[in-house]
Formats: sequence, structure tokens, C-alpha cells
Amino acid sequence: MAQGTLATPLYVTKLEAALKKKLTRAKIEHELVRPNRYRLFVIWSGFEDMGHPERQEIVWNLADTVLDHDDLLKISMIITVGTKEWATKKQDWE
Repeated sequence: MAQGTLATPLYVTKLEAALKKKLTRAKIEHELVRPNRYRLFVIWSGFEDMGHPERQEIVWNLADTVLDHDDLLKISMIITVGTKEWATKKQDWE
């Protein structure tokens, strides 16, 4: 996932820091998908035994608490993946 040459906006940095704090040892990457709109990838072993709705609830509830409404709308998607899933599927996703 290329991050380009643009400086990472504060709201992305803030969300990544909060996710890293809550999800110990998670790998988090972001990608600019449109001007001022970002997609995040969160790869974490804790997602292994969770369904998609539960994973999404965790990350979006956190995003809702750390970002103001306008910045929250600039996050287009948060993709949540277990570390085992990532190891077996990453070639398909890259």
C-alpha cells in the first residue's frame, strides 16, 4: 500500500495512534483513496476469532471517540484482517 509523498493528516495519525494503543501489536497502514479521504488497514491477531461486524464495531467505535465528525467522514473505510488471514491472503490483496 503506497502512502505517497503527501504528509499524513493529523486525523489519520491520531486514529492510527489510538488503534495501536487499543489493539496491541496491530499493524496499521493507510492509503489515500481520493483527495482528503483515507482507507485504513488494521491487521491484528485479536481479530482471528471475531466476525466482521464485531471487528468493525471495535474500530469504528474507537474512531468515533477520537475524531471529530468532519474528520470521521474523511475515513472512507477501515479494513480489519486477522494476522493469519493476512498471511494467507496478502498476495491476493496486493
